[in-house]
Amino acid sequence: MPNNFKLRQLQGFVAAAELGSFALAAAQTSMTPPAFSQLIKELESNLGVALFDRTTRRLHLTAAGEQLLLSVRRPLQDLDHASADMRALVEGSRGRIAFSILHSLAFGIGTRTLAALQQSHPSIAVQMIEDQNDVLIERIVNREVDFGLGMFTHAVSELAFEPLFVDELVAVLREDHPLARKTVVEWGELAEHPLILLPQKSSVRRLAEASLLLTGLPRKAGHEVVSMVTAINMASAGLGITILPKLSLPWLKVDHMAHRSIGEPRPHRQIGIIRRTSPSIPAAEETVLNQMRRQALTTSDVLREA
Repeated sequence: MPNNFKLRQLQGFVAAAELGSFALAAAQTSMTPPAFSQLIKELESNLGVALFDRTTRRLHLTAAGEQLLLSVRRPLQDLDHASADMRALVEGSRGRIAFSILHSLAFGIGTRTLAALQQSHPSIAVQMIEDQNDVLIERIVNREVDFGLGMFTHAVSELAFEPLFVDELVAVLREDHPLARKTVVEWGELAEHPLILLPQKSSVRRLAEASLLLTGLPRKAGHEVVSMVTAINMASAGLGITILPKLSLPWLKVDHMAHRSIGEPRPHRQIGIIRRTSPSIPAAEETVLNQMRRQALTTSDVLREA
């Protein structure tokens, strides 16, 4: 027997079976009673069997009707769920998004973005991956993540950059350190003290190294650490001076520590959203991006222009 089912016929049949009334089912499906009766007759004609016992005051299913109800109720519910899922995806209230972010931004703007989305859009599953900037860009190019929050250090044809703010690097040192008496510390002065720097591939380290190189001065032996927390602790122990993003300091333990601006060349980083160029953005991704933009506007200790 060919499958001549129509979705509206099956939906009407289930409504009538559950409500026990053609009149109520017609109202639920926004049809007139005559049109609804005709709909059920067409379904019964296609199947070649009666689905309802019309001899009683209340509508009852025949044996064939009972069997059909068992067969189609769950698939129709699944279709309803699928339709709801598609509407949620289009509206941006559901979906899966992954983004990459610099370590120095993760425990500030990144964490605040995740927390806000959990409150406003709990059906969007968001994964945040901490990376160094080169790895971040590589992930975006390779489609491992939907977008990234970092520095756009060089032009890549398939990527677009949306600037959000300018981050300043500062010298972090003990309050009793001789350089703490100064308002601005020069790179030449920093070169005279042991420095506690992040890994070579860190964008913070690269910016600091490039600026120190311009002084042409020999540097004292220092330390290389992976974590900003370690850098702060070592500086607190009097082992040297560390150079960190100013926006990260409110989230780090900096008791009895001071931070000072650094002179020319001023160590500034342009931070923004990096994503693949595309004429359209999925609604769920746009929802996450908008929340990140809002969090960027409330981020303190940054510059809005370079």
